[in-house]
Amino acid sequence: MMEYRPFGADATGEKIRDVSGMTIRANIEYLEESISLKAGLAAGAQAVEDLCTRLNERIRDPAYHVTPALLKNMWHSYSYEFRCFLGELCQLIAADPHFTFKMAQAKFLSPIIQTLGRPFSVSQIYRMFPHFGEKFVKGSMYMEATSVTDRRALLRMKFTDAVDRQFGHYRKACAAMVCAASKGALMAVPERIHHSRPASITDRACMAEGDEWCEWDITWDPEPSRQPIWLAIGFLASTACWFYLRHQQPALTTAQALLLASGPAVLSVLTVRWWARHIRSQMREQLVDEQLRSVEARHEELREAYLQQEEIMVELRRKVGQLTILHRAGLLFSSTLDREVLFDSVLRALNEDLHYDRAMISLYDRTRQAAHKIRILGVSEACAAFAENLAIPVTDPHLLESAVLLEGRQILVRNLQDAWDNLHPLNQQLATMTGAKSFISVPLKIKGQVMGALTVDRTEVNGLGQADLELMVTVANQVAIALDNVDAYAQIEALNVGLEAKVRERTRELERLNQDLAAANQKLRELDHLKSAFVSIVSHELRTPMTSIKGYVENLLDGINGPLNPRQAQSLERVKCNADRLTRMTNELLDLSRIEAGLTDLHLAPLRVPELVAEVWDSAQAFAQPKSIALRQQYDNALPPVIADRDKVQQILTNLLHNAVKFTPQQGSIVVEATTLNQYVLVCVTDSGCGIPEQELVRVFEKFYRGPSAPIEARGAGLGLSITKSLVELHGGKIWATSNPGQGSQFAFTLPIETPAKSDLPKPSYPLV
Repeated sequence: MMEYRPFGADATGEKIRDVSGMTIRANIEYLEESISLKAGLAAGAQAVEDLCTRLNERIRDPAYHVTPALLKNMWHSYSYEFRCFLGELCQLIAADPHFTFKMAQAKFLSPIIQTLGRPFSVSQIYRMFPHFGEKFVKGSMYMEATSVTDRRALLRMKFTDAVDRQFGHYRKACAAMVCAASKGALMAVPERIHHSRPASITDRACMAEGDEWCEWDITWDPEPSRQPIWLAIGFLASTACWFYLRHQQPALTTAQALLLASGPAVLSVLTVRWWARHIRSQMREQLVDEQLRSVEARHEELREAYLQQEEIMVELRRKVGQLTILHRAGLLFSSTLDREVLFDSVLRALNEDLHYDRAMISLYDRTRQAAHKIRILGVSEACAAFAENLAIPVTDPHLLESAVLLEGRQILVRNLQDAWDNLHPLNQQLATMTGAKSFISVPLKIKGQVMGALTVDRTEVNGLGQADLELMVTVANQVAIALDNVDAYAQIEALNVGLEAKVRERTRELERLNQDLAAANQKLRELDHLKSAFVSIVSHELRTPMTSIKGYVENLLDGINGPLNPRQAQSLERVKCNADRLTRMTNELLDLSRIEAGLTDLHLAPLRVPELVAEVWDSAQAFAQPKSIALRQQYDNALPPVIADRDKVQQILTNLLHNAVKFTPQQGSIVVEATTLNQYVLVCVTDSGCGIPEQELVRVFEKFYRGPSAPIEARGAGLGLSITKSLVELHGGKIWATSNPGQGSQFAFTLPIETPAKSDLPKPSYPLV
């Protein structure tokens, strides 16, 4: 891809003038001529088209894409990068590695250069090499004529830094191409300007070989002159006359003989001078004539270029005007959501802004296969009313209406009489009323379907052309989009009406459901209150008889009522164990009912976790001793005190330790750790038990949940962890569990170091049961 802009202005705003358009035109003409000689004129033209295609593939910005006409315009200027791309592609298309040299030899010395150089000798022309080179490569090369004689010249050139940057890594290849073109042009100077033999060129240095300059030694044949021959003939004739007079006319004096003998010599000198003057006069006349023809040709080229520029300016003004109108109309169309207002805006834009004699818009009813709802502007009220009431059938595939509305094609009719038989009779009648002589009709397509047609006409034959058709296609696209928006808005309005009714109905239904839900919720709250009261009463009533039963059992076991045999003692131990279990369940139910009723009060005080653990340690060891479970404690140094309720924290620790003992097998271990975590103390109880599966881990803190994977003998009422979680949250802390099935579990909770604000204490949340 080309890295730089090919023509116009560069990225800094400077005009690009590296290479003259004459150089590019020479490449194009030679390519076309060389291919035409081999394969015909069509092949030559196609070669130039292929060249443009390949160049455009390498130009990033489509705004700089080229055409054959652009490249043949000698008044343009180009970048050297573009010139080298073009030169290499010409070589590839022509399949000639010496294309550049041959092209320069044949085309670089244009007729104007040949005419201007004719008065000068070859040596003078080579001496002016920097001047002529500047015309082709303005400011992109340094050129010097270091030495010029009548038969020999030393010339050299090199790239400027700006051109070197354009070439980059391809500097040597580009230098070889430029060097070949320069040598071809320099070699052709004697031949093209003075019609003598071409010059000979020898390379002294070359940038393609890594040298700083390209330097050439140029030699040529001297210009032939016949003056010495005629002068020699004159002097020989005078000498012969002298000897003749001295021998045949001895009476003549020496002075007389010399005077008579000098006649032929003087005559030859005069003849030679007259002939040279005559030749120079002819050459001057020929030169003036050539220069006159060249100037006239250049004048015609400039005149044509000026006229073409004027045409382009007029076309640009027209296009800018149309684009401005289209932009304004597009904004107007898109801001209208009423179909009648849209139709009126479209017709006024076509009739008043784009200056068409009449404008018409019609819709197509696919069910009836007819054009209807016709709106027309630029006619009388009677004609507009007649058109509005029409419903033109679109069933005959041979009619123009079918081409537009059924096939979706745009129609340009320059002379209505030529297409009169292809119009529906109703449209013929309408055309007669309007006086139309030429018209354009384009379909209004929405998502691939024709919704109608847009038509404009003029009262003169050939009043509309291809540019009008392209403009109408653009307008039709905008109108189709606006029409689609209008239809979509109408559908949305209809949906909104139905949706509002459904929303009102749904709102009434939701209000009714909310009332039912509120009543049901109130009833559930009453039932929950009754349940909590019932649980509290029942638990409290169970406590007294259970205490009595436990006391009598202990008395019997102590032998107060007499000795017991082993079987009786074993039975009483079982009674005592179940009584203890029932007592614990009763206490848990009482605790839960108080927490749910919000009757649990915290007596907060600064407490140290190691002391709290020590207070429940003996109970935990006694509970763990039958299973030979090892209990360990581990604390951070300088562990700060927590603000907590002593009894509630003891209950938390007791529940977690007893729970760990229940699920830890024989010879297992339990570790209690405490460390500081931000503004909290983190307490962890880790066991080496059976662990908790992942699907059960998320539910361990739910009320009455007993995991199915837990051993039957270790299962309880499912209230301990739920109560523990509630008590931790009452302190403003959090509790969570992690586990690896088969390796053990860890329960961790936090207690605040600073007293939290009462409003910040989170209330425990419980699912309704």
